[in-house]
Amino acid sequence: MVKVLSFSVAFLMLGLVCLAQEADLVAQADSLFLEVESTAYTPEAHAALQEKMLEVISLYERALAADETDIHVLTELAHAYYVLADVFETETREKIALHVKGQEYAERALRADPAFVALEKEKGFIAAVKAHSDVAALFWTYANWARKIDLGGWKSLIAAAFRGDDKKLYAIMGRCLELDPGFEYGGPLRALAAYWAKHPFKKDFDKVNELLTRAMEDYPQYLENRLFYVQYYYMPKKMWAEAKALLEEILAAELGEGDVLLQNGYAKVEAAELLEEVEKKLD
Repeated sequence: MVKVLSFSVAFLMLGLVCLAQEADLVAQADSLFLEVESTAYTPEAHAALQEKMLEVISLYERALAADETDIHVLTELAHAYYVLADVFETETREKIALHVKGQEYAERALRADPAFVALEKEKGFIAAVKAHSDVAALFWTYANWARKIDLGGWKSLIAAAFRGDDKKLYAIMGRCLELDPGFEYGGPLRALAAYWAKHPFKKDFDKVNELLTRAMEDYPQYLENRLFYVQYYYMPKKMWAEAKALLEEILAAELGEGDVLLQNGYAKVEAAELLEEVEKKLD
């Protein structure tokens, strides 16, 4: 009896130690991720920031080994893989592979909720999405999934529409917009604007204008909102003078402070590249 009790106590203590180690890894990853997001991106800082992003992912994946259903860790891995692909990877094939990983982690976060699994089984994925309330897990599912499709080019966009991916993606971001339009400084507004700008069969630039105007007005501190307006409204409509003016506005804008710095710095780099392209159109 004494041996059984001793074994039970030892097992409990081991479990507590493992939980403490997991919590420490998650805290380290959260802190380092915030540090990266709160550092202005520049080409000179690229390598150092990329190394830190890889460490963020390593910490989260070590924590996940202790609890494979930790929704926070799964969601932040999806977020981290998106940032790694979007900001730091340059090769299209590698970007797609990273977004595939990000989508897998995000969908695991959704299905770590038993209610989501039960409703998906009973009524399908879209019904489960419409009843789900974790905006972060939904958003990073969409972000990785949509970017993966977009990077595949027009054939990928058409194939996704025929598979019905567009309906699933629209349901996800529609739910995000209901839950929190301000997530990631207007992320659902940007995402839906890109959806209507890129859809192979039903583009709607009035909706693009409406969504991105709202994003720019409500979250002016986030420069990607203005960059999206150039990419998904002015440029498709060949409004080159207006595009040039807004790109110059982005380049002249303050970087801001806090967790907008990484993306704002990267938006400025992208704006400078786009400005060269736009100026050629004006020549």
